[in-house]
Amino acid sequence: MSKKSAAQLDAERRAEARRRARLAAQGRVFEESDDEVDEAPVRQSSGSVFQRLFPPAAPLPGKGDPFAGFSYTGRLRPLVASLWLLRRNPFAGLGMGILWAGTYILVSQYPSSLFGSIASFVSFGALVAAGWIGWQRPWFFGLAAATIGYLLYTPYFIYTVANAPVTDVKVTASQVTLVLVTNGIVQIGIGALAGFYGGYLRRRLADPATRQPAGSRRRR
Repeated sequence: MSKKSAAQLDAERRAEARRRARLAAQGRVFEESDDEVDEAPVRQSSGSVFQRLFPPAAPLPGKGDPFAGFSYTGRLRPLVASLWLLRRNPFAGLGMGILWAGTYILVSQYPSSLFGSIASFVSFGALVAAGWIGWQRPWFFGLAAATIGYLLYTPYFIYTVANAPVTDVKVTASQVTLVLVTNGIVQIGIGALAGFYGGYLRRRLADPATRQPAGSRRRR
């Protein structure tokens, strides 16, 4: 429907006022119908792209306060709390970091092969598992696993470069450092994102609101 202009709306209001005056003069009570009130529907905000990709997930059911017993209240509370969680759950950070380092070395040794592709999948899965296991702060456990794993991978990389066959192209120490730092930042960033996804996926799967009744699945 096309929108009415201000002049048309004003003319309709004057005509309606005259009609009401005639009804009042005749002693009749005017009843306003519902269809005369044209209210614009309320538009709901669709949210950001991140909110559409990752709708809010409820906390894990049956889990207590992950920071029970943590009493530090200083300025570095977020960092100290994360390290406190990491010490209480070393398997999520250290264990998955060791698994990531081992599989990432296999990716470097067997590039462009089926075995290397499987190792690459497992290395990424280790970061997701770090967030799944470390549900208390999943992004940090993913970041910690990637950081620990990359620190374990660094000596292997330096050893490989030092024992590479001699070629006409000389590799300097600054170039090796640049590659290590750049790749390390990328891998640690991937670890934080993968860990966040692991914890988010665990909460979504445990949320009763996201579960479909078994009867409705059987009717399909």
